Amino acid sequence: MQSSACTAMPVGAYVERVLEVLQHTFAPMYERVWRGNWNNGVFACVRRPYYHVSFQDGIYEVYIPVALDGENVMHYWRVAVKVHGELDREAVRREQRGLEIPWVKPVGVVDSETICHIAQKPSEELRQRLKKDGRKALLRGFRHVNKPGYLTLVIVDRVPEIAAKRLIANLLNFLDKRIRQLLVKLNLQPWMFEEALRNRGVNSLIILLEKFSETIRTIAKNMLETFYWLADRLKDLYAEIGRQNMLLTKLRPIIQEIRDVLSVCKRPNVFRNSSIPDPPIIRELEWVVFAYHEMGG
Repeated sequence: MQSSACTAMPVGAYVERVLEVLQHTFAPMYERVWRGNWNNGVFACVRRPYYHVSFQDGIYEVYIPVALDGENVMHYWRVAVKVHGELDREAVRREQRGLEIPWVKPVGVVDSETICHIAQKPSEELRQRLKKDGRKALLRGFRHVNKPGYLTLVIVDRVPEIAAKRLIANLLNFLDKRIRQLLVKLNLQPWMFEEALRNRGVNSLIILLEKFSETIRTIAKNMLETFYWLADRLKDLYAEIGRQNMLLTKLRPIIQEIRDVLSVCKRPNVFRNSSIPDPPIIRELEWVVFAYHEMGG
């Protein structure tokens, strides 16, 4: 359930970092993707961005515009995230209902919803169950509404970047399926989407979409550009994770030297008065080793 790479941090900093990654991912999308498609001289369906963030409560909510129906009503994909310090089944049950209630209501309808619980670590109770029952005790995602497009994800990882990466990868997987379903409805070949991913300029999909109405073209264009944006942010996260892993590798020999020094300082000695506390430098070195261990080293 947990990764052995990159950084770990106090709970508050972990929550803030996950929300920072989500804000960096979604906040620019209105200006960079959605506004040009849905708030222009032809359409005026998405007049402003719809998202909510609370660093105090560990909450992030964003509405992704996906399609315009025949009655000129915009359909949205709602993504709601709760970041926890630790997680178990009881915490998921306790928070789930609140996450299903929107903080922001867009002008339009919600036709799909992804809710995600992200946690730095499993609770002590869950850790004990994992030791006892193994994979049977793992927290798993579930469909919180009994119809397609409504899914709750559970992600536990002490590395905030990896937790965010797993969420974005799941969002891309859902959007991938939705784009392919659209192509099937338009009697286009799904492989055209793969070509469009390889060549974002002129490709078979862009050419063939020209025969459809401007609404259909804009729906497809918006889905593709949303996918491109999220895929690029995922690449950025992979690069950040790689840099952190490289830093861990460089620190390994230094940490080993510190451990050797601490083992000597902590060795029992008849000349040492155990009632006298360790000097600050020893406590600081112990904290460095502990932090490195928590980072996955």
